[in-house]
Amino acid sequence: MPEPDPRSAPARDVVFTLSRETLRDMAIRSYMRPPDRVLLTLMQSPRVRRLLVAEPFRSRVTALAKGDPVVAIPPTSRPDRYVVSARRWRREDPVSPAMLRHTYRRYDRVLRRAAEQARCERPVVVTTYPLLAGLAELEWADSVVYFARDDWATYPPLERWHPAFQDAYAEIRRRRRPVVAVSESLRRRLAPTGGSLVVHNGVDPAEWERLPPAPALTTGLPRPWCVYAGTVDDRLDVDMVARLATESTVILAGPVKDERHAAPLRALPSVVLPGHLPRPAVTGLIAAADVCLLPHRVTSLTEAMDPIKLYEYLAAGRPVLASDLTPVRGVGPRVRLLAPGDDPVAAFREVRGWPEVTEAERHRFVAANSWSARHVELLDFALGGDPERQRQRRPAARPAPPIEGHARATSARAGEAT
Repeated sequence: MPEPDPRSAPARDVVFTLSRETLRDMAIRSYMRPPDRVLLTLMQSPRVRRLLVAEPFRSRVTALAKGDPVVAIPPTSRPDRYVVSARRWRREDPVSPAMLRHTYRRYDRVLRRAAEQARCERPVVVTTYPLLAGLAELEWADSVVYFARDDWATYPPLERWHPAFQDAYAEIRRRRRPVVAVSESLRRRLAPTGGSLVVHNGVDPAEWERLPPAPALTTGLPRPWCVYAGTVDDRLDVDMVARLATESTVILAGPVKDERHAAPLRALPSVVLPGHLPRPAVTGLIAAADVCLLPHRVTSLTEAMDPIKLYEYLAAGRPVLASDLTPVRGVGPRVRLLAPGDDPVAAFREVRGWPEVTEAERHRFVAANSWSARHVELLDFALGGDPERQRQRRPAARPAPPIEGHARATSARAGEAT
């Protein structure tokens, strides 16, 4: 007997929880990261009846010192979108297992009260943070889906909590909670025992239908240009960048997280570090590049990622030089993988000789890899009923089939929990 189409089911109530960031953080970066795009999809979708968006705990001390920031909400015409912003005195999560469990059980109670105030009925909880997914009971929810964008247990700035993340992963498995991961490598590492699905990252067609001009910062820079769009941190293979700088102007377009990693590159006259840039400047740089770069070191963190920048590079029709990372393999023929020992300068010269893509080819890639195309299956999985019917679903082949349309969204604000 055929299973019913989940898209024909009644609209569901959803509680969507952020990890360590706020709605304001999402707005500042123009909703470009995977959780941001999931939020926009949930806010837009007619399959979501009521939506409660929950920010993480924020310190009352910080609020008193800096003032309570205005909650930044994406634009929408829907009146049934709500926000809860929880407060506590401490700035960071505790490290001890017992205190962490207490913290997330308390946050569980905040969510339950807010969901009741928003009149959510047996909502689906979609959370982007493993500590909540693993440590909170959330018995009032119909189901709890963990959306995994990275392996938090390998993220260097949060090393103090690495054991806690591993404990949370174990609890997610014990509770058989369904998992959506951005890469097959990450899904295998999490080893979920409930339902699971891979949903790759994508692009916003509105940004790439017409390629923007190069920003003013490129004026006078000698060609050719190699462009990296992303945070400048310890993921970067500094040696690879330095070698490419002997053959080109290398533009590393993104915030510098640690000056120790940037200092050797600042000393090179052919390397430009403009810092954080507005989104139109980033897309303009990508579109104007001769070659785009993904020069990441091979680490446990990078082996689980699904870099958005890679899809954006290809959406602009640019050839790509990328470290040979498992999630990068098979994305497209215009990605030249650099294995250990490969000469990046020789590879750079090789890809510069590749023929340009046609506009028709570029537009097909954009349509096939849009966020809206990606998230059809995500909504089917998260909202479509019993996750056990969807156990171990394989990711859609890349590129996904094209689906047209990309709407914008907003929210009405509900009260603040204390």
